[in-house]
Amino acid sequence: QLLKFSSDTGARAVQRIVADPSCSRGIRDGAIGGVPFDLVIIGAGVSGMAAALEARKTGLIFEIIESAEPFSTLVNFPKGKPIYTYPSDMRPSGDLQFSSRSVIKEGLVEEMRDLTLARGISPRIARVERVERRNNALETVLAGGERILSHSVIVAIGRSGEYRKLGVPGESLDKVYNRLHDPADFADHDVVVVGGGDSALETAIAIEQS
Repeated sequence: QLLKFSSDTGARAVQRIVADPSCSRGIRDGAIGGVPFDLVIIGAGVSGMAAALEARKTGLIFEIIESAEPFSTLVNFPKGKPIYTYPSDMRPSGDLQFSSRSVIKEGLVEEMRDLTLARGISPRIARVERVERRNNALETVLAGGERILSHSVIVAIGRSGEYRKLGVPGESLDKVYNRLHDPADFADHDVVVVGGGDSALETAIAIEQS
């Protein structure tokens, strides 16, 4: 159910930037103060891609940066995972919408790619180290030292990242995984699932049903 809210907040963040009187779109007539971008979007998940669609629609000059791959969180969900786009009566702001076929992971990922990548939204694959204030602009610093100046920055990285470790012997072995890609890979195997949260329970159920 967070998907619709992510899409909505991404689009609305850009709308607020555009509505701000201090927002400058002077790049279309030549860079103002040496700042080449109106906006840098960090993260190419649902929220970041919704922001990118809205930025393009409103005429902003922007860069979208992703450290892994577009929609990485969705892509790494288990194969065949049901995904429900509730509330069913909610229509997110912006152009990143969800159709009724968005019920299984693979269909949802395909739909999201059709709405963004296939329409020319092309994230740059790079890792952002930090964002700093530089005079009247913001400077996004990439791994390797490259710096990108912009008037605004949207941080749309969600909550995914490095997985937690137990700090016990054996957790670096090849047979130890930090996420479930395809439950069928573990059919007829003895499996230990560590954890008792939603992800652990979903993993256990998916493997049991495979």
